[in-house]
Amino acid sequence: MRILRILGKFLKSYLIGVGLLAHVALAGAILYGLSQSQLTIRQLLVKAAQKGGIASPTVVEWIAPPARFTDFTLDGRLRAAHPRILLPELAQWSGRGAPPLMTERTALYKQRGIADLSTCNAGGILGTTACWLTYGEATQAEHLLKAAKAFQINAPTMNDYGGNSWMLAFVYDFLSLYPDLPAADRVQLEIRIEAALREALRFLDETSVSLWHGRSSLAATTWLCAVVLDPGNSTERQQLIARAQGHFLETVHALALTEGWPEGYNYWIQERAFLIALAGSAYLNGLENSRQADLVRKALRRVGYWTIYATRPDQRIEGLGDEGSRVDLKDETRRVIDLITQATRDPVLAGYSLYLERLHGAESYYRDYRWGFNLFNDPTVTPVGGGALAGFNDLLPSAELFGQDSFNLAYIRSGWSPDATFISFRAGDTFTHHGHYDAGHFSLFKGAPLAINSSPYGDFFGQNRLNYAIRGVAKNTLLILRPGEKVHPNRFFNESVSDGGPRIIIPTGSAISSIQDWLENRNKGLYLEGGQLERFEHREGDYTYIAADLTAAYNNPDHDEGGWGGKVKRVQRQLLYLANEDRLLIRDRVRTVQTGFVKKWLLHTVERPEVTDLRTLKGQPDNGILESASDFAEVRNGRGWLTVQRILPEDAVMRLVGGRDYQYYVEADGDETELDGINFAEGSSVKPWFDIGLWRLEIQPGGLRQDDTFLVVLTPALSAPRSARAARLALDQAGNGVVTDASATVFMDTPISDELRLTIPSTTRAVRVIGLPPLARASLRMENRSAPLVESAASASGVAVFKSVANWQGRLVLRWQ
Repeated sequence: MRILRILGKFLKSYLIGVGLLAHVALAGAILYGLSQSQLTIRQLLVKAAQKGGIASPTVVEWIAPPARFTDFTLDGRLRAAHPRILLPELAQWSGRGAPPLMTERTALYKQRGIADLSTCNAGGILGTTACWLTYGEATQAEHLLKAAKAFQINAPTMNDYGGNSWMLAFVYDFLSLYPDLPAADRVQLEIRIEAALREALRFLDETSVSLWHGRSSLAATTWLCAVVLDPGNSTERQQLIARAQGHFLETVHALALTEGWPEGYNYWIQERAFLIALAGSAYLNGLENSRQADLVRKALRRVGYWTIYATRPDQRIEGLGDEGSRVDLKDETRRVIDLITQATRDPVLAGYSLYLERLHGAESYYRDYRWGFNLFNDPTVTPVGGGALAGFNDLLPSAELFGQDSFNLAYIRSGWSPDATFISFRAGDTFTHHGHYDAGHFSLFKGAPLAINSSPYGDFFGQNRLNYAIRGVAKNTLLILRPGEKVHPNRFFNESVSDGGPRIIIPTGSAISSIQDWLENRNKGLYLEGGQLERFEHREGDYTYIAADLTAAYNNPDHDEGGWGGKVKRVQRQLLYLANEDRLLIRDRVRTVQTGFVKKWLLHTVERPEVTDLRTLKGQPDNGILESASDFAEVRNGRGWLTVQRILPEDAVMRLVGGRDYQYYVEADGDETELDGINFAEGSSVKPWFDIGLWRLEIQPGGLRQDDTFLVVLTPALSAPRSARAARLALDQAGNGVVTDASATVFMDTPISDELRLTIPSTTRAVRVIGLPPLARASLRMENRSAPLVESAASASGVAVFKSVANWQGRLVLRWQ
């Protein structure tokens, strides 16, 4: 009996164990299936109900997530006439014969010397639509109607695919102009579009679709479907249209917030831009009395200007996040710029479109997109700039900021010519998993990339991306090494790799469902906060000044991803570009939690910088880690030169890290007492659209201190380096200064009085003071009164410029009130 009881218990335990394992396996299979099909659990249940023949509206509604925007009131009123997406002027067309609008466009292209890229040999059903609109033949309309009735709608997925229902909506919007369109076909087409709209809304009602990612494309698709429907007296359809508008406006608000695209330019232009620009056009064309039209128009214009400002003198976009091939401006960019130009009637954007035509010719439109050329490109908007970037010299400021107080992305240039200096800077928050952790990063281009973003985008889950490319170590920013720091963002990170840069937050996936969701996770929850912009000031022809507090981007006492009390108490970066000198000054102030944390100032380069008195710490001179006590380096790439002079810390050393086996080197344990880091090359890419950096220069203090200030002077040049050295200024208050061969600059910390004395070691006639109280009235004079007193008013950012007719040298007195 005892044996039977033991066997019974064993059998019971066995069956329970097998049952548990079976359920775990089933759950795993379901989760795997969901990941492969890109469906949520709710969506899987809906699909199962449909397969099982029980997908009644009641069942689907019961399974579906709670609907969003159910109480949203439609902004404006749908225009009664079609088309509503593009070219509302066609509402006056009879539907027979070539529309006068299109005939006029063809004539204007020829008159203005614009190549007409329109074609009837590409684009499938969309190309058929464009051909009918161009020529107006009844046989084309009948062919289009047949194709519309046979069109297969592909539903959206969770894998960043918004479906193709917008295509049918686009076709139907124009096909509505066909006078022989049967009423029954009209009804059936609208029923199909409405069904696709409902499906898309179910996806948008889920919280897993991320805003600066697939949600934006899906919201645009949803609005394109909604705007073409005729609501009639159907309250239910009216609510669907309003809900779709609410979702799309969320995307518009997101775009208005960042004014650029946090995933990177390639993701913007290949995955998001066309649908968002098309849906934005539908918002402006399809509604009357819209209160949000100006918001939509401004958001589109600003993202268009972001494209212009991000264009380097070598006709490429400066990389930002997970980038790809279309930073070369071919194929994709022009049709989006054309749509935005048509929507905003902005002559600068029209000029940029002409520039793209001159740059890439027919390849400015991908061959399968050329069907839409005469629908998107409006020749009645007169371009400015003459079809060249240099034409913007007298039209656009030489510096601009995008996404102030959120994205904080700035561009500075000495001009718009091919020989101009180009600088980018970012100090913003995190928005998406394709963004990088780059608070404080800057780049510099002159003749060629000189200070580069060293982040190739290869394997998304590869070691190179996860442990190098997305991190601060791949950027021109600051590292603070904390020995033993654990960095393990999620299960895709097999080992802890502590590069010393900003926190890694959402590197492999995001589910930010709204602006409110992002705001709620900015300073808590996910802690998406990065750099905070404190100052941005541009004085054309004189200077551009930027100040940012980067502390929140790093583990700090207020928030540490590992709960270890933080590693920095303060990280502040100031940039001052001196236009007349074509020179960039960078000042950083870093305070660590503990004295023993090593600080590094980074600059990535294509080739190895030239530094004197180098000694090899590890590897070989052309493939390893080298060090020098020198304060001066020269960087060369093609015809571009950059001199790097370290003013502070005075005891700092320069290190060079690079070569074949050190290109992606990371001191993974945060402890460089032993140089035992890892070169994370697996999954990297050497595609030609990346700036491939083989080396980086590191400036680090000669001793361990809690507080350090970095002050570095960067001087770009063409053909040969400008080797004139700068010198340090002496101040009697907290702050730092430097004098170049053309001017002196004083960076003041919080003043303890209304007077400061400084000593200038060489002659100058111009002094800039950074850090005065905003709008303060200030004066500067020689202490011995050997030169006249000069007065100046500080700007709103606390910058005052003093220019003297006599030379200043020696002891000066600055006063303000």
